[in-house]
Amino acid sequence: MKTHRNTHTNANFKVTKDISNANGFLLPYTLYNKVKTIATYPVKEFYLQNVPELTDYKFKMHKNAFVNDTLTIQAQLVKQDANGYLVNIIVTKAKKSSKNQETICSALFGFPLEERAFQDNKTAC
Repeated sequence: MKTHRNTHTNANFKVTKDISNANGFLLPYTLYNKVKTIATYPVKEFYLQNVPELTDYKFKMHKNAFVNDTLTIQAQLVKQDANGYLVNIIVTKAKKSSKNQETICSALFGFPLEERAFQDNKTAC
């Protein structure tokens, strides 16, 4: 019987001049690459080797991030089924005027199923 684990990862990410354009906006491809990497963390334990390439993804920028912003990237395994694993990502930053968070980006990544060799450890008769 397979068990569904609610695996969750949080990571902080600081926007620097090196990953911003001349106006101080975070470059979207830099955020995408960071988010894609963090998305693998909740599913690493399900693979014997490296996590395979994504089979599907949705990535949406909601707001811009700027130099010196500290972003929180939250990755959560939301679905595990016969087709693979789905990891939901939300990137937020603290609002300066309140204790609330504002969403910078959201994403959903799909990873293909790869059975571990020891899950069905059956010997041939």
